[in-house]
Amino acid sequence: MTLKDVLTNFEKEKAPGVRLKEALKSYDYVLALVTIGLGVFGVVMIYTYVHGSGALHAARIMAPIVGRQQMYITSGVILMIVFSAIDYHWLTRFFIFIYGFMLVLLLVVMFIGVTEGTGVARWVWIPFPVFGPISMQPSEFAKFFMIIFLAKYLSVLNDRFNHLLWLGLTFVLIVVPVILVMRQPSLSASLVIFFVSLTMLFVGGLYYRTILIGLVLLAPAIVMVWFDIRREDPLFLLSLLGGFQWDRIQIWRNPIPGHHLFHQTEGSLQAIGNGGLTGTGFMNTTHVIHGHNDFIFSLVSEQFGFLGATVLLLVTAFLIFKCIFISLRAIDMEGRLIAAGVAGMLIFETFVHVGVATNLLPNTGMPFPFVSFGGSMIWVHMMAIGVVLNVGLPRTKNTMFGEDEDSFKPGKKKDYVKGWSA
Repeated sequence: MTLKDVLTNFEKEKAPGVRLKEALKSYDYVLALVTIGLGVFGVVMIYTYVHGSGALHAARIMAPIVGRQQMYITSGVILMIVFSAIDYHWLTRFFIFIYGFMLVLLLVVMFIGVTEGTGVARWVWIPFPVFGPISMQPSEFAKFFMIIFLAKYLSVLNDRFNHLLWLGLTFVLIVVPVILVMRQPSLSASLVIFFVSLTMLFVGGLYYRTILIGLVLLAPAIVMVWFDIRREDPLFLLSLLGGFQWDRIQIWRNPIPGHHLFHQTEGSLQAIGNGGLTGTGFMNTTHVIHGHNDFIFSLVSEQFGFLGATVLLLVTAFLIFKCIFISLRAIDMEGRLIAAGVAGMLIFETFVHVGVATNLLPNTGMPFPFVSFGGSMIWVHMMAIGVVLNVGLPRTKNTMFGEDEDSFKPGKKKDYVKGWSA
């Protein structure tokens, strides 16, 4: 199969339609409501960060972020509903343009983006009354764009991407946006994109022998990184990481109480410890730096204790398993890859966020999905869940003689022709 054949193959593919009546009956309202519930819970937690008993003046002057988060959640829910109504087959048809648009955004923001004091390049939109300037972070949207792109790209190639030439091209297509995101710099977002890509490759049918060969080839690099981290003067890691990122790794390896680089983690551990089993109670908080986004798990743990934090993780796990279940029941590879990619994104982000909050991992800015503060994060995750909801809808086939009475239930594989039906 030539490159031209691959690029034109998707034009020949046919997509099933969706009966409106069937869609309304089979819509996964539980998944949608759990997603919205997490978002609302996040607004409440951000409110406690600003107005809680332990909030400092620096946090109290951030009161407008509560209203902004409410706006992000409201607009995000609208985006989720809209994307759940868009046939994902139609969306993935533009996979090449989506990939190109993603690269353009990541390149342009490096030159004209502003950091807003966070160190990560963003677009800044026209200020809204009351809410102030609204920003967009392309590195967040790159996660969603890569899921859509790889879902179509891998389904078109089928298992041919295991061949050396196609595997090499696939690797390049994944690494390019990862490097661009790292240059912003946003190490956490680049790691998410890379992990999601690996997840989709595995679900897409990556040969086990390819995985084994990859692990064998990576083993020396992993060993070198391990020894490099343990050195006072790294040989090559400083060329890959920024100085501040290396300093964070060093302070993680050798914590120094009171050190300015360990201050965030130290406050996070103190808050978690204060929470104990049942928590200090709603609005009873100590001040946790960045407790509204990168350390919101610590805020939850302090107020609601181990039990409350466990409930939050169980609800998030339920959301992830719903995505995995929809992936397993999808009628085609595109749908399976989209739902699996979203599940992989949620798994990695949750693991890293909790790992950083508990000092199991070096400090890196990673929001808790749907709960942390941030417009781009909320919009991207809501859109992703919206597409997963669409993947889970039953499909019907249309013929030249009219609508077939047989439904395409999730999990049933049949031949189908393109078209929508209401």
